[in-house]
Amino acid sequence: MKKRRWIWLLGSAAVLIAIIASIAIPALTEQTQYETYEVTPTAVVKTVAANGQLAESQLLAYGPSQQPILVSANGSQVVPAQFGISLEINQIEVKEGQAVSEGDLLFSYNSQLGQSVEVTAIADGIVRSVDTSEGLRTSGQVVSVGSAVPVVSVFASEYDADLVDIGQKASIELDAINAVFEGDVISIGQVARSVSGIKQYEVLVEVTKIPTGARFGMSATAEIEVERSSSVLAIPFSALIGELPEVQILVTGASGEQTVTTVEVKLGTRGDSLVEITSGLEVGDLVVIGIAGDVPSPVQFGPPRGAGNNG
Repeated sequence: MKKRRWIWLLGSAAVLIAIIASIAIPALTEQTQYETYEVTPTAVVKTVAANGQLAESQLLAYGPSQQPILVSANGSQVVPAQFGISLEINQIEVKEGQAVSEGDLLFSYNSQLGQSVEVTAIADGIVRSVDTSEGLRTSGQVVSVGSAVPVVSVFASEYDADLVDIGQKASIELDAINAVFEGDVISIGQVARSVSGIKQYEVLVEVTKIPTGARFGMSATAEIEVERSSSVLAIPFSALIGELPEVQILVTGASGEQTVTTVEVKLGTRGDSLVEITSGLEVGDLVVIGIAGDVPSPVQFGPPRGAGNNG
């Protein structure tokens, strides 16, 4: 009986070993599929994102006075204008939406002496509102005229403001009409404002033309290009490993076998998604950025973890 039992145990062990081998050998011999990035000359670009609105550079209020009042600049909140004594409006010569040039007659009012006084535009623009009617008395604005010069007013965080400089290019997007256009930074605020609890600085971007359908006050997002390195070797940030930093390069031999080599690199310009490599890599190197698919884990032989002398 004992001999038969040993034969049965040996047979069962042989079957178990065969099953383990059928699982373990393919798992151990299967070649790992790596995700790689081929190193080629490219551009590394760093941008700063800022949110704001499409605005006009100034909004002037004209009332019963020879001089207008600036009630808003670059999309800021409009401040009500008061011109002193309430006087009678004689004639209004313009209507809302009308383009006017410097020197054009806007309206006339009667002075305290009953004389007709003409008010003319001090700059080119577009009539944004007509706020009263002929024959009525008012001490407030009669007509408001916008500059019609488009400007994008956005706010950069205190952490990004130092990266922004006059003359930098910006790409502006208006989500409401799905439009993208270009501009140049013309001004950077020197006094912080608190926007949603974060200290931010106003950045003005000048644009020469706005897309069809755009309206002043629409929400705008600007991507300001603050640094660029053209035609340099670069890799994704995800390829960096270690603290030196280092990368792993996939090397395929003549017979098709693969090896992974770790190389120390030096970094240059850090962009939004790529980082420049100034030394350590060559054109055509395949840098490992991940492992493709599911890689089977090797079958572990021997006692379970924790079952040793100290387990």
